[in-house]
Amino acid sequence: MPILEFRRPTPDDAKMLLDWRTDPEIAARMFSEVAYDLDRQRAWLESVAGRRDYSHFVIRTEGVDIGYLSYSAIDRVNLHCVPGFYVGDKDRRAHAAGYLHWFIMTYAFRRLGMNKVISQIMDCNPRLVRSMRVLKMEEVGVQRRHVLKADGWHDVHLFELHRDVWERQPQVFPEEQVLAAFEE
Repeated sequence: MPILEFRRPTPDDAKMLLDWRTDPEIAARMFSEVAYDLDRQRAWLESVAGRRDYSHFVIRTEGVDIGYLSYSAIDRVNLHCVPGFYVGDKDRRAHAAGYLHWFIMTYAFRRLGMNKVISQIMDCNPRLVRSMRVLKMEEVGVQRRHVLKADGWHDVHLFELHRDVWERQPQVFPEEQVLAAFEE
């Protein structure tokens, strides 16, 4: 059994996802602010279900839902996308974060067929900015005062990883095991 598993969200997941998404610790690092509106969350889940430019999963470990992973701005012509994730289960956050990168990248390059993955990280998440550097993501710039939230303007750090660079890196898990962790 893989360390992490990924299943497709359903409208029944709306409360769990909204609880995580509106948790102050998670919300502070997100680009947008959302109100706690369960009907709107369910409608959003239903609206993204059929989009070709968006794919998403509930992250699981040991049979427990612990977080959320999305791939947005999926460009099937130019072959790039933007992943985003959060781990709502605070007890399992560090465990999952240590492995998520390999799952995120393997799925993007092998299942979605992307040539480049673009990570966008707000300045209020310095730990993730450092992690991207450690994981050999190429830092390509900073968008100054790019996101306006209730607490003011935030810079956004841009990182990229190209498929050929990824393929030359040592892999922590066998590709087949990683891809098998994703529900299709």
